[in-house]
Amino acid sequence: MQRYTFILGLYFALLAASCLAQTVPDTTYKNALTVKAFGISFHLKKSPHPEIFPNRLDEKGHVTLNYGAIVGYDRFIVRNVHAIRVEQGLYADCSASLAGFTHIGWRGLIFQKKRHSMNGGIGPTLVYRKDWNRIEGYSDDGYFNKRGNWQYKFYWYAGELEYNYKLSQQTDLSVNLVPGLPELISFGVGMRQRF
Repeated sequence: MQRYTFILGLYFALLAASCLAQTVPDTTYKNALTVKAFGISFHLKKSPHPEIFPNRLDEKGHVTLNYGAIVGYDRFIVRNVHAIRVEQGLYADCSASLAGFTHIGWRGLIFQKKRHSMNGGIGPTLVYRKDWNRIEGYSDDGYFNKRGNWQYKFYWYAGELEYNYKLSQQTDLSVNLVPGLPELISFGVGMRQRF
C-alpha cells in the first residue's frame, strides 16, 4: 500500500510541477523522437547472485552495464508542456540476456531554463526478459511471471525523469533516469528531435 501511495504522490507532484513550469517554450512542436543508448544500472539491493552478471563493474553487482537502445515518440497535447509518450527498449539485461520493455504514458515539463529542461512521466509498462531459469546459479524468487522461454512483469505505473540540454532549436542531448524502485535505477543517453 505504501508503494501505491508513493507512486500516486509522485504522479501528482509531477503534474503540479509541470503545470508550474518556469518558462513556456518559445516554439510549439507537435512531435518529438528520442533515441538513446541504454545504459547502466545501479542495483539498490544486494543481488543474491551477482556472479551471473557478466558485465558488472563491481564484485557485488551493484553497477552493471546493459547494452541496448530505447526509442521513444512523444505526441504533444498541450504546447511543449504535456505529451503522451510511446517508448520501446531492447537491451542486454544484467545477465546479458535479451530483454526489453514497452511503455506508454504521460509526460510533463517540470522546468525549463535557457538550454536546460527536465521532463517527468508516468504510465503502464511491460518489462520482459529471456527466462533466467536457464542460467546456472540463478534462484527464481517468483517476482516475474513466466510464459514459454520468457519472464515478464506488467506495471500499471512506471516513471521516468529526463534531462534535456538544447543543442539547437529542435535538437537536445537527452539523459534519462528510470527508477525501477526498490530494485534498481537505470540510465540512458541520446538525442531528442522535436518536429
